[in-house]
Amino acid sequence: MTAQTSQAAAPASASGDITVRKRRAHKKSRLGCRNCKLRRVKCNEVRPMCGKCLEYGVICNYDPSIPDLQPRTVTSKVVCLDSMVEKSPLATTKPILDMVNVCLEEHSHGPRSQSEVMRFDRSDLARLDRFQTRTVLTIGTKRVARVFQKEIIRLACTHPFLMHLTQAVTASHDRYLCGVATSRPSTSEAYHLNQALIAFQSILSRPIRPEEGDALLVASSILGVVSFFNLEASSVEDVWPLQDGDMAWLNLSDGKQTIWRLASPLQDDSLWRKVTHIFDRDKMPACKIPEHLPSIFDHLCAEDPASPSAAANPYYKTAHQLLPLLDLECNDSTWLRYLGFVNHMDPLYKSLLAQKDPWALLMLVYWYMKVCRGAWDRRFAYTSHDTIQTMQLY
Repeated sequence: MTAQTSQAAAPASASGDITVRKRRAHKKSRLGCRNCKLRRVKCNEVRPMCGKCLEYGVICNYDPSIPDLQPRTVTSKVVCLDSMVEKSPLATTKPILDMVNVCLEEHSHGPRSQSEVMRFDRSDLARLDRFQTRTVLTIGTKRVARVFQKEIIRLACTHPFLMHLTQAVTASHDRYLCGVATSRPSTSEAYHLNQALIAFQSILSRPIRPEEGDALLVASSILGVVSFFNLEASSVEDVWPLQDGDMAWLNLSDGKQTIWRLASPLQDDSLWRKVTHIFDRDKMPACKIPEHLPSIFDHLCAEDPASPSAAANPYYKTAHQLLPLLDLECNDSTWLRYLGFVNHMDPLYKSLLAQKDPWALLMLVYWYMKVCRGAWDRRFAYTSHDTIQTMQLY
């Protein structure tokens, strides 16, 4: 009876023969972590923390010194960074370490004591390696990130303030990869950010030298990344009500435009000339922008552009910038349009943000969610979104 049932359930060919289902050919993962092999799940092989271990709540164990399926406590998440550092020639070669230190010392401007000169150690060099092979590839579009990957290390070795910032943003990225993105910055992260800001302010207090232009603009971009994602909170209750400094990162766009004007970034040998060419080549043509669909923000900019009411409307200009973005995915071809939203905010709209105006905040959270979808900054966007949604109840 059982055999008959089994035969009846099996699919048959036209001639009556039973067709045996074959297993689909697939590529086995041989470079995955031990946890994934033990759990018999496919590892995505991302280092130092694979996606499956991050979801499961255990410390990823490419490193043989880490036990199998060890839960990630708050302490272990931070400690695991040092044990999971990818060993590479850059992180273990003393001559390279000496050359970087000599270069940084030679380019330390101003009357600084010997103790204030940046001294690189092996952990700094390992962190720089992680910046070069991982973190820098998350900044900007894919093609722009490749340009940064080729140029930033060279600039950082001759501009200590930029070297400090590469250390700070990589340490922030490390926190994210260990699942503690919303915890307080580590000691090294806070130190490097503080040193970078001191040096940055010192340089901006005097005339900018021609050779400093590229490094200053790269530094201002990285500083924007660090400021944007420096959120020491994991829930709405931790950040509500909003503090006066929570929107301070928006003011950085004004500073970046000032540096852009002072640094003469479009000279023939400038890094930013290459970046500008890439953006021009990759941007979405206006003819391909989809027709706008009705949205909840339409009433904020319904006036005739030439009318006095439009000029007096504090939402008008910014809402007009936001509406086309609602119908576009944030990708390499639309990235400039999304940056334009924060780089060219109407001062009247910014004043509404400072007053925590509900409609102004809601517009900002829509932009947040579009920009942060799929990036390592997603947790920041979700927390900000929940905070502003909570505000609507008051």
